[in-house]
Amino acid sequence: RRVTLSEQQQLAFENLYRLYSEDEFRISLLFGVTGSGKTSVFLRLIDEVLDDGKGIIVMVPEIALTSQTLGKFHERYGSKVAVFHSGLSLAQRMDEWKRVRDGEAQIALGTRSAIFAPFDRIGLVIIDEEQEYTYKSENSPRFHARDAARFRCGYNRALLVLASATPSIETYYNATDGGRYDYQVLTHRYGNAILPDVEKIDISQMDIKDGIISPRLYQALRDNLESGRQSILLNNRRGFNTFVSCRACNEVITCPNCSVSMTYHSDNKRLMCHYCGYSMPVPAVCPSCGEPFLRFAGHGTQKAEEELARLFPEARILRMDADSMTRRSSYDKKLGDFAAGLYDIMIGTQMVAKGFDFERVTLVGVLLADQALYSDDFRSYERAFSLLTQVVGRSGRGKSRGRAIIQTITPENPVIDMAASQDYRKFYRNEIILRKAMLYPPFADLCMVGFVGSRDEEVSRAAGNFLERLKYYTQRDYSDVPIRVLGPSPASVKKVSGRYRYKIILKCRNNARFREMMHLLLCESGSDPQSKEVTTFADLNPENVL
Repeated sequence: RRVTLSEQQQLAFENLYRLYSEDEFRISLLFGVTGSGKTSVFLRLIDEVLDDGKGIIVMVPEIALTSQTLGKFHERYGSKVAVFHSGLSLAQRMDEWKRVRDGEAQIALGTRSAIFAPFDRIGLVIIDEEQEYTYKSENSPRFHARDAARFRCGYNRALLVLASATPSIETYYNATDGGRYDYQVLTHRYGNAILPDVEKIDISQMDIKDGIISPRLYQALRDNLESGRQSILLNNRRGFNTFVSCRACNEVITCPNCSVSMTYHSDNKRLMCHYCGYSMPVPAVCPSCGEPFLRFAGHGTQKAEEELARLFPEARILRMDADSMTRRSSYDKKLGDFAAGLYDIMIGTQMVAKGFDFERVTLVGVLLADQALYSDDFRSYERAFSLLTQVVGRSGRGKSRGRAIIQTITPENPVIDMAASQDYRKFYRNEIILRKAMLYPPFADLCMVGFVGSRDEEVSRAAGNFLERLKYYTQRDYSDVPIRVLGPSPASVKKVSGRYRYKIILKCRNNARFREMMHLLLCESGSDPQSKEVTTFADLNPENVL
């Protein structure tokens, strides 16, 4: 059955098919507002590539999105689809790998591991929500699925399509100002659907002890319940209370293995570390001063769920976070139940914000937008804008007009306004000026050199020794390598699982000379007898700086 496309979708498809037909390596950005029907364009393009007998790889950023996308693909393409993601057992992964290798499956669908599907001839690779950090593997072997896709498409003279409503700054620059990628745009939602109305609520004067749901959001949820429609709430912190402190000495209870606060979980009545998994019962007195004046603070998804149950005892509430989705089948079953209307309200972390298409959802609420805005990463505004834009876009994708309510303690922040109006171009214009002034990507590459070990002094010394060698090489044999150095400095979370972490950030050009110099430096650092217990590694353009 041929996919029905709007005029804009048809134009985007024709341009993409023309690029594919050139039988040359090409990259194109498909930029479209949330709900504009990018998936329909994909399906129409896939139909044509299938007729040519070439392999197709389609990647999504989250396992949770795989099931909903898989339903559409299985309905349309049946056994031609193979699935790859970490939720499969080793036996299941091997079965899918063999199906692709033997030619039984022509489409590989999954998360970043799908890029390694063993096709002999690839015609098309699609990366949906291409800006997502989950496409980058932060563990060895470190790779970005987008880079691997670029290599495989270049080798096979195939078309690489990067798709998003909020593309990464680097990708959008390459498609517009940089002129390296082709560019297709969808400016309107598909059919009669229109973007939701967005309202900001200033909760800076609200007494948090009374709960995190403002009266305005409460009334909107009540109206949605009474009209039989569904709602999605975003709270990007899991657990019940995000920290526990002492009223007497103000000390926060921290993990003994990591330099982070412990999170209280109501499910097991324990304090847990979200970095190393350490857990402990809640102490009766403060571990530092011995006083019994412990204070529980912060709102996680568990507390938000409890508050919703208290405010709306008749509502059927679904919590979606890493704690509630522990089984491999949890995503598929719970999302299927929500799509079938068995739940009224979905509350969750960022996994509820992206890619989902539920016609009954007409209200989206962000409990605290500020959680995503402020961090020491230069990408914090980009990630916050993307998250807010994506979650607002979950509302009103069916026949009914949607609305979104964003609660914040800094309503004057321009990123919230731009996300509310879905104005990516304005956000890009502001952000690209800062990137250029500060020499961040896309105007330079970043290389993070990390140092990890069990003794703080030894790790700090290894970072210092690496810097001295770097100075020596850049002043002599590699004086032609342009570089700017930040650090060494402790990681933002200095200690994880009993191991200390330091970093050096290099602003550089990722060319052959730079890689040659880094190879020498890493080899020398690894053989340094003073740092034999320290692991040194390099990560080019990391998604998360230590």
